[in-house]
Amino acid sequence: MSSIDNTRMDNSSSNASIMEVDEDEDAILDAEDVSSSSSTSSQIDTIKHSAPPLGRSDSGSSVSYIDLSKLLFASDFDFGLNIDHMSDSALKKLNNMKRKTQQTLTKYNKKQKKNLELDKLQEIFNQRLAKFDERIHRNLQSSSTEKLFYAVSIFIIAAAGFVIGKYPIYFPHFHTAIFVVLMPIRFYTYFKQSFQYYLADLCYYVNMLLMIFIWVFPNSPRLFVSVFSLSLGTLSFAVITWRNSLVLHSIDKTTSSFIHIMPPVTMFVMVHELPEEYVKQRYPGIAAIDNWNFMSAIIITSIYYTIWQVSYHYFISIRKKDQIENGKVTSFSYLRKKNQKTILGKFVNGLPYLWMQTLAFTLIQFGYQLLTMMFCPIWYKYKHACGAFVTFIFIWAAYNGATYYIDIFGKRLEKEVEKLKREIVSLQQENEKLQFSPLAKPQVPDDDVKPLGEVMG
Repeated sequence: MSSIDNTRMDNSSSNASIMEVDEDEDAILDAEDVSSSSSTSSQIDTIKHSAPPLGRSDSGSSVSYIDLSKLLFASDFDFGLNIDHMSDSALKKLNNMKRKTQQTLTKYNKKQKKNLELDKLQEIFNQRLAKFDERIHRNLQSSSTEKLFYAVSIFIIAAAGFVIGKYPIYFPHFHTAIFVVLMPIRFYTYFKQSFQYYLADLCYYVNMLLMIFIWVFPNSPRLFVSVFSLSLGTLSFAVITWRNSLVLHSIDKTTSSFIHIMPPVTMFVMVHELPEEYVKQRYPGIAAIDNWNFMSAIIITSIYYTIWQVSYHYFISIRKKDQIENGKVTSFSYLRKKNQKTILGKFVNGLPYLWMQTLAFTLIQFGYQLLTMMFCPIWYKYKHACGAFVTFIFIWAAYNGATYYIDIFGKRLEKEVEKLKREIVSLQQENEKLQFSPLAKPQVPDDDVKPLGEVMG
């Protein structure tokens, strides 16, 4: 329903009023206090016949909806009246009404827009809180598989101690059973993650040599010397240099600790815990070594090491060169990147050709192997020294695991909190900009703007 109230037309001595238009009838014009002047009657008839019919119709024949605020902004909108025949006073009042209505609607729209912006900021804030909570739960909670593997890992450690103390002759079998279970999992996960070239590293080579010695060539003293030197040399110290962590809920990290810790433990048991008669019968290669010959051990171990190093560079660095250049990760590329700020890293990366870098890396690694195996004569001769060293390596891996649990999880939580703080500060800054923006300040003084109902009245 639309209405026009108290719009007066001054013409000489006559006044005309246009009252409200009924919803159910065609624009009925009701004139009050109309004088007998013929000119006034003529004007009223003109307005009556020129005004378009205003009425309600069904939805099928009605025109599309028109926003009233847009009509008020149109300067030539005449509200269905022929304003050319209106007096200056009535036209002035009509324009004043349009202006105030326009100002009121402008202020209202700006307030609405501001409220919508604030609601949007609140919604964004709530969404980021929800994401923060989700990230925290995802980082801190463990799956059922991880919980189960944690329990299994504890049981394996306890069972290993029991087997070493009660049935040491079965410890190589115990080692083999765990190896058969974990290695297929490691191969599957590494191929799935495109880390398969890590499987050609020295630690896997030494584990395979140990399995070959136990089950294929137990009577080979040279193979035993090489396995003992590599196990209690490079593999043991790799726990320190590579920071292997005994994280019992993680299959990946526990497997990495297994392939570095179990070979030296098995060597300790086979050399110092097995009965002599059993060693002579089951592992004659160990019984054949009366005294550890340092130079002979270095030469024999170097031969086995060279076989691995040449095979590695041929099958990985040369045959798979294109795939490595396309992003496949190897231990060589990882160490180059990790140690690029160290003295050795700067030296290797500073060499002009790749083959020079590869050769330098190989020589450094070989020197590291020779350095770590210098203690092997002590580990072979003295049982308690060897046991203390193996225990130290296990404790070091356990300490790295504790660091992972305490520091890594704590740092993850701290990073998430800091990220949430930055998001909240960003939202606060956006809110402050919104409050002090022109949208928050009406361009028309509040005293000059009245409510729409008051203006229409």
